[in-house]
Amino acid sequence: MTPTGLRNRRATARIGYARVSTTDQDLDIQIGRLKNAGCEIIRSETGSGASRSGRTELETIMQFMHTGDELVVLRLDRLGRSTRDVLNLVHELDEKGASLRILEPEVTTAGDMGRMVITILGMVADMELKFIKDRQRAGIEAARAEGVYKGRKKNVDDDEIRRRLAAGASKARVARDLKVSRMTVYRALDIIPSQTKLPEKPPTASIALHLIIENFNKRGRGRKPARERIEAMLERDYAMVKNGNCDYKLTVAYDPDPDGISLDEEIQSLLSEMFNIAESYNCSMEADIYEVGGQQRSW
Repeated sequence: MTPTGLRNRRATARIGYARVSTTDQDLDIQIGRLKNAGCEIIRSETGSGASRSGRTELETIMQFMHTGDELVVLRLDRLGRSTRDVLNLVHELDEKGASLRILEPEVTTAGDMGRMVITILGMVADMELKFIKDRQRAGIEAARAEGVYKGRKKNVDDDEIRRRLAAGASKARVARDLKVSRMTVYRALDIIPSQTKLPEKPPTASIALHLIIENFNKRGRGRKPARERIEAMLERDYAMVKNGNCDYKLTVAYDPDPDGISLDEEIQSLLSEMFNIAESYNCSMEADIYEVGGQQRSW
């Protein structure tokens, strides 16, 4: 069935595409900008920008683009995070006689220089991520050498976790009530004296995280402290290992029992905590999360 809005439209059209990675993020700003740019049709979705897989709204748009049409996005990263993916999309649009327009900064592929500009933007974005990572790593290492980088302060005392468990509360209930991860609960149990019998370790999943943090405005300076605070949380609660280019490997504990906290719930809790930290520093956040092995799910 032809999707609503892409059926019986006029000969040419300006079509907007908006995307966020998580349900905690807001599409309204993108949609508003696309409307102001004159888009007659706007399609939006929530999903990873690391690849085109699963992005059904974008695929729908590409199927119905034809000669004279223009695809409009607010920023290049809304279309895709990989320079190769973006160039492939531009090539497909060219073959259909259509073009791409980016609003920030204002760039179009309709002119002779369009493809070159898009390529340069993609390369600059890739370089910027590397520079951010290098500066952040140098800053953290210097702070650690001076003994001033301690990570975040504990939100919940280990004694409180153990007290609730001793009173008969389940580990899942303690995690829910105290709004902490299962890994935090089991870490508290690990420091109980050795003569105390510990429960079996929970199942864990290996998770790959790609994290992008941006300031809400050009004058903002919260991106670096926001990332440092998020990394401190990941290091404490999820055994974080950095893989470079804003990529991390995490170990996430969960409870497969019907009354336990599922892996999906743990991931949503992680996303919410990262989002809240970024927002407290006036930053936006985009996260792509994949299960390594297992069912290879993505969030």
